[in-house]
Amino acid sequence: MPNQGDGWEYTLDYLSRYLEGVRTVDAAQQPIDVHGGFLALMHTLGERTAELHLALSKVTGDAAFDPEPIAQEDILSWRDRAGDEAGQTLDLLSERLSQLTPEVQEEAKRLLARAAQVRARVADFPLEGQDGLKTRYHGDYHLGQVLVSRNDFLIIDFEGEPARTFEERRQKSSALRDVAGMVRSLNYARWSALRRVAHNADELAKLEPAARDWEVKARGAFLDAYKERMAAGGSKQSAQATERLLALFEFEKAMYELRYELGNRLDWVQVPLQGILALVDRG
Repeated sequence: MPNQGDGWEYTLDYLSRYLEGVRTVDAAQQPIDVHGGFLALMHTLGERTAELHLALSKVTGDAAFDPEPIAQEDILSWRDRAGDEAGQTLDLLSERLSQLTPEVQEEAKRLLARAAQVRARVADFPLEGQDGLKTRYHGDYHLGQVLVSRNDFLIIDFEGEPARTFEERRQKSSALRDVAGMVRSLNYARWSALRRVAHNADELAKLEPAARDWEVKARGAFLDAYKERMAAGGSKQSAQATERLLALFEFEKAMYELRYELGNRLDWVQVPLQGILALVDRG
């Protein structure tokens, strides 16, 4: 089946072309539905993601795959894991601070100055009022793990997160971890396109609002379609539980990304760092 490349390259190319246009024509002068075709694609991606999760939530009689109710102990474990991720990442950021460029150092210092707020945000995550199922899930879900084919998607590579042990990858969890991975990937695409297109600080200042608007719309199209398809498929998870867990997993994923870049690609540290600062500001 012919494909249009993976979702990452497709998205980055699309957004880069759009921002190249904004460089010469103000974003306000663009058509209202300038992203209409791309948002339709994100809607389809949300549906396909939900269909994967609904399939993984079916009872088959195989204990290794059958869904289980989320228990309070699970929430505690996930909260502790997110807290560990945040603590390790902030410690590593402090250790590597001198290796960063002056501009990135300033952003890193902004985050480190709010370390207590970051830790409190995770520690205060409520244990009560959660519902839904824990199931098997993709485990390393992002735009690079989907192929665009005939304006639809094929989901690939179910090995799970490379840095996790085999046993960790087999553990059941909330499938919202995959959703968090995808929305984080959209944020990565936003900042990556800006790095590619903006040649100086003035251009960055001009292009950033358009990139931010694109991310908000792409994220909304993906999440709305996901939630609608999950509800239509019989998911009973409440809207409140969905929003809370997604926020926790998105925060944890961003911390993992920052730690990865600190250990492997210092010139990319700014991308997850900016994402985390936005999440902290969002509250």
